[in-house]
Amino acid sequence: LCDRLSPAAEISGSVNTVLNENGVLTGYTTDGIGYMKACEDAGFDIIGKKMTLLGAGGAATAILVQAALDGLKEISVFVRPTSRFYDRLVHTVEELTEITSCRIRICDFSDADLLRKELADSAILTNGTSVGMAPHEDNCPVPENLTFPKDLIVSDIIYNPRETKLITMAKNQGNPFFNGSYMLLYQGAEAFRLWTGKEMPV
Repeated sequence: LCDRLSPAAEISGSVNTVLNENGVLTGYTTDGIGYMKACEDAGFDIIGKKMTLLGAGGAATAILVQAALDGLKEISVFVRPTSRFYDRLVHTVEELTEITSCRIRICDFSDADLLRKELADSAILTNGTSVGMAPHEDNCPVPENLTFPKDLIVSDIIYNPRETKLITMAKNQGNPFFNGSYMLLYQGAEAFRLWTGKEMPV
């Protein structure tokens, strides 16, 4: 439905912001930008480092694409082989491998030992799934007996509740963390910038 797409929108296959310039419609996806900006706002520089990403739905894909485009060195994506998003993820990874130097690995979500191994040299863990979101606050996307590496940043794209079980685990283990509130804020701020040409007063 758009005349043009931003690189991120084209690769992720999704659009959440449309810019109309004299009848020419350009589609953008701002979720990934929102996440990367939230990370920066929380005081973390993850460029050139490794991310472990949980999930391959819309929000997780936007984060994967933007993180690779922005210069992360490595991303391990955990997804169930039976997921309806699996084939799309394989295609997205192929595209990103062609145009970026980011090494992306697809991992089995049910393999807890592999998760521990990937987290050992990751700078950040990102929950890109809805597991733990209200009204299912008791759910957690990782095993509850998981011990995080000491300096691992733990992030969740969920903002309701503000403190998910995953965030509570990070808090209790003394890990740095942030939730999805600022991703929500900054994806909107990016849409505002595209539409008005001005920075949103966040």
